[in-house]
Amino acid sequence: MKLATTTITDFSNYRLLACFAHPDDEAFPVGGTLAMYSSLGASIALITTTSGQLGEIRQDGIATKDTLGNVRSAELRESAQALGINRLNILTYKDSGMAGWDANKDPDAFINANPSIIRSQLVKEIRTFKPHVLLTFEPTGLYGHPDHISISQQSTDAFHYSGEATYEPDPDQPIAPWKVSKLIYCARPLGYRKEWYDKLTAHGIEMPVPSDEQLTHGTPANEIDFVQDVRAHLEQKIRSILCHKTQTGPNWPYRNAPKNVIESILGYEHYIQVHPKLTETDLNQNEIGIFNGIQI
Repeated sequence: MKLATTTITDFSNYRLLACFAHPDDEAFPVGGTLAMYSSLGASIALITTTSGQLGEIRQDGIATKDTLGNVRSAELRESAQALGINRLNILTYKDSGMAGWDANKDPDAFINANPSIIRSQLVKEIRTFKPHVLLTFEPTGLYGHPDHISISQQSTDAFHYSGEATYEPDPDQPIAPWKVSKLIYCARPLGYRKEWYDKLTAHGIEMPVPSDEQLTHGTPANEIDFVQDVRAHLEQKIRSILCHKTQTGPNWPYRNAPKNVIESILGYEHYIQVHPKLTETDLNQNEIGIFNGIQI
């Protein structure tokens, strides 16, 4: 696991497409990275497949179960603006809920959608936007959320199909193939929940004790390729997170945490480069990161 570095200062010709499942997925795990590259000139697009209708409502009076999807979509638009995202596409699939919920059986839930239809939608966006990098969750979805796992699978699928000349999502409106240069997964290191709990409670901030299952969440450090230091964009990332008022609420733990604790938790974002895979030689080079090695 290496700290990302780059000597490139102008990213105005670079494009990144992030594919996630819910409003706030763009903020918590990768918001600093998106904000950083946007500020350096890169074009950032975001696909969010659901409006997060089954999320929590952590602030009184701003949403009901019936209005939560619309409210969260509005929060997402504000968050995208805060991060400097240029292009936002919110699809219309239903939130599938957490693993084991009855909502998992809803035929309209994202996890039950026809994979070929999702592939078509994602490939159309890829071929239209022409990103150099496609970014999504690692295969376990950070903590096992069914929608996170599904968008990881579907995005990986679309990454490969987009460059295939024999695949045409809509024969009536053909779009030229586009081969994305890199597929990157966002990740969190194994044991992150315990680390966060220890750091926050040490400063008197109340947090629920992680369950045995939660302690297994995360990716082993030796499987994470690089870490992006986003502390310079932490204020922007937090502004994006706080756009999601339904999900943070007045008791969001980072409101009262010391700056150094916030930086140690939210100031670093972790990535796995899936394609092309990094070799030992690559990892030993001076520069490694989201756009490194892409020829424009």
